[in-house]
Amino acid sequence: MQNNSLSPAHVKIFLDSIEVPLRIGIYDHEKNVPQRALVDVELYADPAVYLKTVNLDTIIDYAVLYKAINSWAERPQVLLIEDYLKELLDLCFEYKIVMACRASIRKMDVFGKDQGAGVEVFMKRDDWLLG
Repeated sequence: MQNNSLSPAHVKIFLDSIEVPLRIGIYDHEKNVPQRALVDVELYADPAVYLKTVNLDTIIDYAVLYKAINSWAERPQVLLIEDYLKELLDLCFEYKIVMACRASIRKMDVFGKDQGAGVEVFMKRDDWLLG
C-alpha cells in the first residue's frame, strides 16, 4: 500500500511560469478579452518508488500538463481561476504515483502592467480524493 503522506524526501516534477492568454474573470472589462496569465505546477512523488521504477511507460510526463495548460487559450470565458486549478489538480492526480501537487495561476496585469493577482493551492492526494 502506498504511503500518501508527504515526507521531506521527494521528487518534484514541475512546469515553471507557463504564460498563456486566458479569457478569465468576472468583471465586464475582463469578459472575452484575453489576459496574460502565468501557470506554475509542481507534482511530488516518493523518490524511493518513482526513481526505482521510472521508465518511458511510468514517467510523469510534464508535456501532457503543458499541452493542457496551453489549450486553455482556446476556451471561451471562464469566470474563476479556481475552475482551471481544479482541472489541473485532476490531471496531476491521474498519475497514481503523485503524492501531492502545488499549482498556481496568476493574472499578470490585474491592477496595472505587471501587477498581478492569483490563486495557489497545495493538496495531498488523500485530501483531493476526499473533496
